[in-house]
Amino acid sequence: MSEFYAHGFSGTTVDALLHSTGVPKGSFYHHFGSKEAFGRAVLERYCSFQMDLLASWAVRPGLGTVEKLTGYFDAMADGFIDSGFQRACLVGKFSTEVAATSESFRHHLDEDLRIWHSSLCDILTRGQADGDVRADRSPQELADALLALIQGAFVVALSTRNAESLRSVCATIPVILT
Repeated sequence: MSEFYAHGFSGTTVDALLHSTGVPKGSFYHHFGSKEAFGRAVLERYCSFQMDLLASWAVRPGLGTVEKLTGYFDAMADGFIDSGFQRACLVGKFSTEVAATSESFRHHLDEDLRIWHSSLCDILTRGQADGDVRADRSPQELADALLALIQGAFVVALSTRNAESLRSVCATIPVILT
């Protein structure tokens, strides 16, 4: 994963991946077949991590839905800031770099975003039932807004390296949801 964060998908060569992992070239191609297949495996692992993180926030006792989602996005931002703005959301990073040039990779990114969106919708639906999330917008609309807000904030922060700007976007979540 670190090679993709450091050099992007296009800038990461198979040789660099082999060197950083110590895996022989034959083993790499036997197991993955291509750099794109390896990238999709890395993305799958990253998305699993994100869904686990979101699920851990979703079940935190004593927090309302808004606090749970703000906490989750703050945790994402913390990781990004703590990495020196090197480890943005990998879904967003790959989306901006690879989705336009690889239909198969775009399909996988779309599926990952749909899973993320669905998880957010489930949390938002519970929040609406509990009365702590606005009911004048559907959970789908609110999840769309959250994903666009956060992904956009991460893309902008890749260039600006401004932690306060990223934090202000996270602080906007309650405005959207209540």
